[in-house]
Amino acid sequence: MTLIDLYDALPSTQTEALNRLRAGDRGPRWIRAERQTAGQGRMGRQWDGPSGNLMASWYGVLPVEMRRVTQLSFVTALAVTDTIRPLLSAPDPLKIKWPNDVLYNGRKLGGILVQSESLDDGLGIVIGIGVNVAEAPDVQTYGTAAVNALTDRPRTLETVLKALDAALTQRLAEWLKNGFEVTAAQWWDQAYGRDRACLIEQNDQALTGTILGLDEFGALRVRDQDGKIHAIASGSVKYPEA
Repeated sequence: MTLIDLYDALPSTQTEALNRLRAGDRGPRWIRAERQTAGQGRMGRQWDGPSGNLMASWYGVLPVEMRRVTQLSFVTALAVTDTIRPLLSAPDPLKIKWPNDVLYNGRKLGGILVQSESLDDGLGIVIGIGVNVAEAPDVQTYGTAAVNALTDRPRTLETVLKALDAALTQRLAEWLKNGFEVTAAQWWDQAYGRDRACLIEQNDQALTGTILGLDEFGALRVRDQDGKIHAIASGSVKYPEA
């Protein structure tokens, strides 16, 4: 079991982990906060972190090239679904939405933020994970869900993080040993939106198409209405019901 440092409150577990790496702490270790006051999400968004939900960051040094860091969002997403799926009364609606959301029936159950830091002795990695365990936050822009509302027996945060630690440790080891191809295929098996058209908003441009899977670095492969295939490395993906 990886060591866990627990705080009553932090501005952000992600920021704390990055600061530790910069100060010479190489982990691996988890930082968990009962409450976050300035939690970080993708593209600078704030992650709403009420007490009772999992807010944690794993940090350590991994022997990988910087260009492979983007793959870690998908490695981590699989670890999150490995953790949550056995807890659910009806697991089929659990899906992964590109690039870093875990959804249940289209409602956000969890999110992932991966950051890296170039260090003198390797590449520092911080993997931030938020999972709605006790409470589905009230968010105006999208629907949310919580694990304990979807299971026959509520779980504690300690139980969920212990299972997540084991799942992430295994997924990281498999990725480092086998590369990204297997991870990408397993992500596709759980991909949200593969059965409907999507709208991708990227800067001032919009693209409508269907998703085909991931490229070698985790960009989303999309076939547009003319049959042309695009690799989307960043942007917002929406679906008709979203």
